[in-house]
Amino acid sequence: MLRTIALSLLMLVTVLSMLPFDQSTAHGIRQSSVSQGRQRNHYRRHSRAWWRRYRARLRRRRAAALAHRRALLAPKLLLPIAAGAPSTTPTTNLPIGWSGEPTRNSTEMRFRTGTVSGSVPGEAALTVVAQSRPTPGYLTQREERRMLAGTAMADLRRIVIDKMITAGGWVVNDYQRDMAGYRVFVVSAQTPGDARSPEKSWNFYFTELNGRIYSLTTNTPRQFSDRMAADAETFIGSLHTTSNQSSPASQR
Repeated sequence: MLRTIALSLLMLVTVLSMLPFDQSTAHGIRQSSVSQGRQRNHYRRHSRAWWRRYRARLRRRRAAALAHRRALLAPKLLLPIAAGAPSTTPTTNLPIGWSGEPTRNSTEMRFRTGTVSGSVPGEAALTVVAQSRPTPGYLTQREERRMLAGTAMADLRRIVIDKMITAGGWVVNDYQRDMAGYRVFVVSAQTPGDARSPEKSWNFYFTELNGRIYSLTTNTPRQFSDRMAADAETFIGSLHTTSNQSSPASQR
């Protein structure tokens, strides 16, 4: 008899303890169903014609963004010429130990460094890689920071990667720097040494000048990399100074 009473009381306590939970669960289900019903009521239904126009706008925007980022200009533009080279463009002051070398490509200038005792041995080349373009208004601030004069830095980095694949080297790092008050995108790379040449440090400097994006490429043995970087910064500053002096605004 006592066992029956005890079991009955235990079952009663169990049922009473479960009632509040059931009520709260049911209340939550009702609330969620009401909120979902409200969301469905506020959903705007558009016609098929509206969706066609909307998708067409998205396709045009994506196509314009893709063309803007990938359309690098074929290098057909004249470069600022170094001292001693025949040209009507202003003379660019070269760092100590740099001298111009003849080249068949009218869109590229090559330099030999280390021609003076105590200067940095190595090579340099200046090339036009793209034309400056206005930054589209649909880009976010983060995307704008990843572009240089309207060209994606990823495309500029791809140029370096392709050159390093050909040279048997690899890309080490890329970053942005302020040189002579101008924004410069720098990609550093390396090539291994062999029996004929030592391990070399490469730097690729991309900067905007006169509506064009120029690439200054330097290479030197690793022990001279810091001094070569200083010479390259001096050369880039000289390019911008010469450009400012020869611009129509400075001649007024």
